[in-house]
Amino acid sequence: MKTDFRKRRGFTLVELMVATTIMIILIMFVTNIAVSMLRAYDNTVAALTANSDARSVLDPLESDLTSAMSFDDSHYWFEVRYDGENDLGNLESHAAPQIMLFSQTSDRTRRSRTGSSTTELPGELCAVRYCLVQKSPFGDAANSPENLSYIVYRAVLNAKDTLEAAVPYVVGASGKSGGDVAKQKPSEFWDSAEQITDPSDEKKYSPREWSKQIQNFLIDGIVDITLVFWYDDFTDGKRKIAVVSNPDLTSRIRDIYKDYDVTTFRNSISAGAGKVVFDDNFSGAKSGVLRSVDISVTVLGSDGKDALLGLQRQSNSGRISEEKFDAVILEHGTTFSRSLPLFKK
Repeated sequence: MKTDFRKRRGFTLVELMVATTIMIILIMFVTNIAVSMLRAYDNTVAALTANSDARSVLDPLESDLTSAMSFDDSHYWFEVRYDGENDLGNLESHAAPQIMLFSQTSDRTRRSRTGSSTTELPGELCAVRYCLVQKSPFGDAANSPENLSYIVYRAVLNAKDTLEAAVPYVVGASGKSGGDVAKQKPSEFWDSAEQITDPSDEKKYSPREWSKQIQNFLIDGIVDITLVFWYDDFTDGKRKIAVVSNPDLTSRIRDIYKDYDVTTFRNSISAGAGKVVFDDNFSGAKSGVLRSVDISVTVLGSDGKDALLGLQRQSNSGRISEEKFDAVILEHGTTFSRSLPLFKK
């Protein structure tokens, strides 16, 4: 039996080209789906990470502010300042407030250690300070441009040291004297030359220096903290708004809250029992009380942090051009907000 090979035929060139084209289209289709899924996954992870970073600031702030104490006396137990820091890098002072208060925070240090023994620390009231600065998370020795990051520090002084070292500056037993005793406020302590011992390393620090040590690191990648205060003015019975004097912020607040009076201040707001003071103008203290604060934090994702570090490395300094800084924030920054009551307890 003979086989006629002429009757057997393979694929023609046209058929091969059509099959290859279909295969390429299918591969591209599947690849696009995979890329889209990976991109969506990356975006979801980035959003969750940014949300977690924002909560790292907002959660302790909420706990501290709602348990903040303001005693019925002539002193000022709560203060926010926008001056006094020189390690801000590209940040404007209005984006980096120092928040200083006295709070019954739940995570305060409750024991001190001496050798192998521990001692219970009495008291509940703790001096607390938040600040946003440009610094290396690895300590002062690593403050080279490629390590600098925008970091929020939260320092909580234990109750014993608070009573012995911080409270005297507020009630007038330390610091200013004479006619200025009634003008004491938390920054008098945090700016003082008082020496406090950190329990983690047994070293002595000034309060301001200690508050920015690695043991008080809270989170990095925060490039803006915006505070909008709501207060009752007892002189006319109106609920009003107070914000730091920044043209863009002030204009935006006035556009949103057209029915409310907006008070602006340059550097600070302080509060005591029934008193609110702007810019340390104690003779012009308003009869009123702070009710709440709207807090917004802008968080950079990992790509944004890397972009900033790269630009800082190229400039060989911790500061880059304002245009480049703003571009990084616009592309990689996410803002989260929360409204918090003040002096709830």
